[in-house]
Order: sequence, then C-alpha cells, then structure tokens
Amino acid sequence: MITKLFPIAALAMAACAPLPPPPPPPYHAVGTEPFWDVLIDEHDVTFTLAGAQPIRQPTPQAIHGFAGEIYQTPRINLNIVHGTCSDGMSDRVFPDKVQVTVDGRRFEGCGGL
Repeated sequence: MITKLFPIAALAMAACAPLPPPPPPPYHAVGTEPFWDVLIDEHDVTFTLAGAQPIRQPTPQAIHGFAGEIYQTPRINLNIVHGTCSDGMSDRVFPDKVQVTVDGRRFEGCGGL
C-alpha cells in the first residue's frame, strides 16, 4: 500500500516546487558622440558603434559590485553604476551610468531602459 502512495506523494511534492525564475530582460545602454549601443541578453553582449559591424561576445556571469554590475569579456568590458544619467541629447533620464571599453577604446553613456 505504501509503495502505491509514494508516486502520488512525489507528484504532489513536485507540484509544490518553485518554478525557476524567468530569464532577466535584455539590458540596453546607449551613448552619444560617437553614437553607440550595447545590448546584454542571456546569450550575448553586443556592442554596436554607428557605422561599424557589431561586436558580440558570450554573456559572462555578472560581477555584483557595490555600485552596480560588471561584465568582462575578452573584447568588451562593461561597468554599470546605478545612479541617474542623462545622455545630454534628449530629455530622457536613465537609471544607470554606463562605461564600456571595447578593444581598449572607452565609451560612456546611460542605460537601464
């Protein structure tokens, strides 16, 4: 009798197990002079400079610093600092300041929307 109840109990317990969280939404950041953007999703970090081919690297595990997140790849390093930011070209206010270094060249901008 106990062996017949075990599969039912296991099924009932599995139904109570928490579901894994959904993947985080893509993170988007932009900069001006020169115009660039970066997109971080669950698969890639993609940096695009206006007029150039996108640079893609696999998304690394984020390093959680005291002010925000850091992503380091062989070609793209991204530092997100939580704090309001204006891109200087529009009236938009972003929740983050972003510094990106791509192949040794540094860019600054805003992100989080």
